[in-house]
Amino acid sequence: MKKYLALCVTASLLGGAFGVATTNFSTIKTEAAITSNDVRIAVVRPGFWDDSEAYQTLRIAPSEADLTENKVANITYIGIESYTDDTYYDADGGFTEYVTDGVVFYDVPLASITEKYFDLARLSTTDTSTAEVWNKTSTELFDSSMLHKIWRIFNDGNGVHRPEGMDAESRSVSNGVINSLLYGYMTCSDSANNGYGAFNSLNTNFNLTGRTFSETDTVLDFINQSDYSMGRGAGVTVLTSNKIAMMQAMANSSGMSTLPLLDDKKNLNTILIVGLLGLTTIAGLYISSKKKIKV
Repeated sequence: MKKYLALCVTASLLGGAFGVATTNFSTIKTEAAITSNDVRIAVVRPGFWDDSEAYQTLRIAPSEADLTENKVANITYIGIESYTDDTYYDADGGFTEYVTDGVVFYDVPLASITEKYFDLARLSTTDTSTAEVWNKTSTELFDSSMLHKIWRIFNDGNGVHRPEGMDAESRSVSNGVINSLLYGYMTCSDSANNGYGAFNSLNTNFNLTGRTFSETDTVLDFINQSDYSMGRGAGVTVLTSNKIAMMQAMANSSGMSTLPLLDDKKNLNTILIVGLLGLTTIAGLYISSKKKIKV
């Protein structure tokens, strides 16, 4: 824990060093809603799933039978949190196996899906008590290794492909997908599920460090782990390139034994001063962005 606190101080300093970009409220609002869910799953759906009359959902249940037999009372339904158009997974994009329609995101409390069964389903209505299941993928038992990847529904809807590695198709997605994907991760968390502990997997599967980002590529960042339990907090809008750089720096430095710990009295004053400077920078920029919103 002490080492974690020292790393958070480092993250605060990096926040001041890299700088924080501000956007207007409408940009943040359309980017993603603030939720208390702590893992983000990106799904590529077949084009015909995009039906305004259908309810697309991630279904979670204690047993495989609950889903295969559609035992509604035992199923938890997670709706689409947001959608991002994409130049690769698009009707006229680079993906040609079948017609797709961008990327949708499901924000899920990790505790609610751990050791549970799930599928992706397309229902006839949002009234789950009476809805007919039009399409659904095969039932799977959730495993944390499924995170940090694109989930692509097979054309016939019977399964999910999760490309990974240096040749993964997910490395071809547009920056917009990356902006939305990284909304689900916190710079100052060592978590392998939603923090910088996942950086290497994300970088391999999405080529984060090999991309060129512009100042229009922004994402919310979350400084404390408690932000999730508190509804992810207000967050701070940063350049996507800066968030990637900060996550990479934290991942690279997390294994270094030379980092000062908070129980080292010789370094305590220095650490506190650095931390206060970093937090002051973030707070000042946040207030500045608030003022701009009111204009």
